[in-house]
Amino acid sequence: MRAQILGVTHLTSASDSKRTIEEKRSMRSLHSGLIGACLLGVCLMFSPAAYAEPLTATGFYLGSAQTISLTDPARNGNVSAGAFSLNPPAGEIAYCIDLAQTISFGTPYADYTKSSLAADGVLSPLRKGEIAQLFHGFYTTSLLNTTNSAAFQLALWEIVFETGPSLDVDGAHAATRGVNYATNPDTPGSVIAIADSWLAGLGAFSTDTTGLYTYRSPEHQDQIVYHRTPEPPTLIILGAGLGLIAFLTRRRVNP
Repeated sequence: MRAQILGVTHLTSASDSKRTIEEKRSMRSLHSGLIGACLLGVCLMFSPAAYAEPLTATGFYLGSAQTISLTDPARNGNVSAGAFSLNPPAGEIAYCIDLAQTISFGTPYADYTKSSLAADGVLSPLRKGEIAQLFHGFYTTSLLNTTNSAAFQLALWEIVFETGPSLDVDGAHAATRGVNYATNPDTPGSVIAIADSWLAGLGAFSTDTTGLYTYRSPEHQDQIVYHRTPEPPTLIILGAGLGLIAFLTRRRVNP
């Protein structure tokens, strides 16, 4: 009887061991699948894709903008220069990278394609790096007042449209030429001076384009935005997925 009981016990243990191994293999496959799904989701969210909802510029980010006089072939005359707010996409702050086309505040546009700056098919690698340097060095400062915001916009236009050997907004090869016509405590020409000083200092900053995105439209003004950190939906999805993986990894498999 004892041998029989021991035999049954032995058979049961072998069966349990086999089942445990199979369950562990199943859990490993599940872990691998979850990790792959999380990584795929993050890659898709950061990859170039058509923006699904309309893009709407709601107004200037600082409430107003400086008036700039341009002599670029794409736009000759006075324009308002400065950062403006988008909603949708909610909370975005944009700068213009297109002098040939316009948009109207409060009008939704549904023909924009969002792309990382690195994947943008219009700008050269050199210009992408210079744009990154401008944002890394002076983006935060550009949002302090309308003079700085106009200077940043002017410097950005110079980078995007310059075809000469140097970057300066009032030199012989300047793609843009600006004058501060607004009534404010700043002296005329301050926008130009700030823009030129920032362009001269680009070399101190990184050319990493991470966080920079373009919005391109065939019929409306192209924009550029800067995300210093990953977009909130991405962080939520990634955090939830990794949390689930960690929980399943620590969980003991019971027979």
